Amino acid sequence: MPESNRSQAYLSDKGDIIPNPKGSARGVKYVADGTSYYILPGVPSEMKAMMEETILPEIKSTVKESINVTTLRTTGMMESALYDVLQEVLTGSKVRVGFLPGFTGVDIRLSSTDRDEVMELASAIYEKIGRTIYAEDWETLEAAVGRGLREKGLTVAVAESCTGGLLGDRFTNVPGSSDYFLGAVVSYSNEAKMKLLGVQNDTLMEHGAVSEETASEMAQGVRQILQADIGISITGISGPDGGTPEKPVGLTFIAIDYSGDVNVKRLMFLRDRRFNKELAAQTALNLVRLTMG
Repeated sequence: MPESNRSQAYLSDKGDIIPNPKGSARGVKYVADGTSYYILPGVPSEMKAMMEETILPEIKSTVKESINVTTLRTTGMMESALYDVLQEVLTGSKVRVGFLPGFTGVDIRLSSTDRDEVMELASAIYEKIGRTIYAEDWETLEAAVGRGLREKGLTVAVAESCTGGLLGDRFTNVPGSSDYFLGAVVSYSNEAKMKLLGVQNDTLMEHGAVSEETASEMAQGVRQILQADIGISITGISGPDGGTPEKPVGLTFIAIDYSGDVNVKRLMFLRDRRFNKELAAQTALNLVRLTMG
């Protein structure tokens, strides 16, 4: 064991140790003048596990008045746009509302001691932006999409170019995804698009790899090859190089073939390669959700 790791075995001579189920750096709870202080590691996954398994249950057991909290998870609309749409239903409500923006979406957190008021406001928000809400509380978008596919008895197959397998990775993050996820083809080169997905050479020559036509043939090809109900494809220019005035960095096409009905979405993302890949995968997952209805 490296000597630097041995310090993680030391125990504080004050306070109580908080166990760490995902790492070796433990936490400490210290009480002073009636106030509890919790000191935790900075690694997010370790901190969250310690919060969920030790701290939150402890706090919940000491709270005299219960607080009802519901989190509505959204994607596809910016925080400012959400606020503008919801301003009317939020005005006058006694429920505490928090907008928690992230890179791929915005969580709307509702909290109050009155559960009925929380439910009433949540219902009003659903009426305004129902299709933008993909889940509640801690469910991820890929889990919500997987749940919808399983409930409807549908299967999905993926063809990726610029995202390099990221969409397939998102699908398979969910336990039991083999129920609906049949497989993925990462066709980065034109040759792979033709040989593995059946994209026509004439399509690539006339329209290019990043085009509505190529995305459409990729989605059709992967659906037919893997015999899925839904085929989805992504092709784009992630950057930071490779763009042209006609096809700038960030240009992305996402196609969905749902039982032979093909729709293609043209998108313009950023100039950051990693962000473009993550945004494309997030948008593709959401399009599958919206396509299912």
